Amino acid sequence: MRRLEQMYDKLLLGVGVILLAVLWVHIPAAPSRDVHHYAVYTSPSAETASTSKWTYLRPDKTLSPREVIHIQLKALQQNDKSDSGIITVFNFSSPANRVRLGPLNHFRMMVRDPAYSTILNFKSYKPGKMVIADNSAYQMVVIKGQDGQQAAYLFILTKQKRGPYKDCWMTEGVACMQPEPQSYYL
Repeated sequence: MRRLEQMYDKLLLGVGVILLAVLWVHIPAAPSRDVHHYAVYTSPSAETASTSKWTYLRPDKTLSPREVIHIQLKALQQNDKSDSGIITVFNFSSPANRVRLGPLNHFRMMVRDPAYSTILNFKSYKPGKMVIADNSAYQMVVIKGQDGQQAAYLFILTKQKRGPYKDCWMTEGVACMQPEPQSYYL
């Protein structure tokens, strides 16, 4: 009986070692930075390549500020029930901006705020001139919502200096540019 138990233990040990070897070969020790989870663009003016989920799009050093804004706008325009467009915009938020925004669920509620309601599933947009100064980029975008209303938003991007997103353009904020209230002087 004792001999049978020893043989059973050796058999289990051998199977365990084989499974570990198989897993070791198939699973890398660390994630590869060469694997990209975003659509490839031929030029900034090209239409966004369709993907099944926008959530695969993430910051990358090869993306220009113009492309980063274009990706975010297309993602918001095509947002779905799972909020994959909103998640993409959150993915492109800088680490400092994420601290201000809070967790993803809080960000989802912020995007649905009346000040930003035009930007979600909008009809069309017209980008203004992009201004790039050192490691900052600014672009005004006029969006035409589903209801035909227009709203202007200022995208503010910075090129990250350190961390996992070093040299990536990421969003520091999107400001809704409300028109000044008119006052009449008699």
